[in-house]
Amino acid sequence: MLYSPLDATPPTVAIWTTLANYYIYLGTLAGVVVTAYMLYYIAKNRAKPGRQAPAFHEDEGDWGNWKGVVLLLCVTGGVLAFVEYQTFASASLITIPNAPNALHVNVVGRQFSWSFTYPNNYTDFSNFTVPAGRIVILDISSTDVTHGFYIPALSVGKDAQPGITTQMWFNATQTGVYPIQCRQLCGAGHALMLSKLVVVSPADYQKWYSSLPTAPGGKGAP
Repeated sequence: MLYSPLDATPPTVAIWTTLANYYIYLGTLAGVVVTAYMLYYIAKNRAKPGRQAPAFHEDEGDWGNWKGVVLLLCVTGGVLAFVEYQTFASASLITIPNAPNALHVNVVGRQFSWSFTYPNNYTDFSNFTVPAGRIVILDISSTDVTHGFYIPALSVGKDAQPGITTQMWFNATQTGVYPIQCRQLCGAGHALMLSKLVVVSPADYQKWYSSLPTAPGGKGAP
């Protein structure tokens, strides 16, 4: 079966694209300023017959070069401070949304397979079926070693660690079948730790979910 990119915008793509642009544009600006300043002083202080190198000090009547160094530090520090602030500020943008209609699924990794447990306590060991256009919140953990739950078509993933439950979410808008893989080297069968994300229409999901057996303690609503 051929897999194609999923027509959806995961919560991380726009955030990290924006941050990457900040680093590229402001880093380029800082590089241009620093390079121009360096070339200017190379030309200004180039060696000439009978000329001594300028002193680097802070005498009253002599600026020396220290103000240029301070300027470079200010430019570089300003760029770094801005992008670091944006990086930390963006952490709040990938928090789990408060969506009453979200589908909550427990994902457990083990050597070398994934399992998906739905609100009715039904567990699927092969496919991860979700409705299109609905927020899906995952509680991810591991029974043995660290795994990496990853959906390439969505560009989203989260580590599955033993004894720790981590969360991630996505909203797939296009129906289809897409690969799920492990992105952490977890043993000899790492390359075979594959599963499938099956995105179906809300009506088909309702029909599929209603046909599942409800385990003790499970919820009937999908």
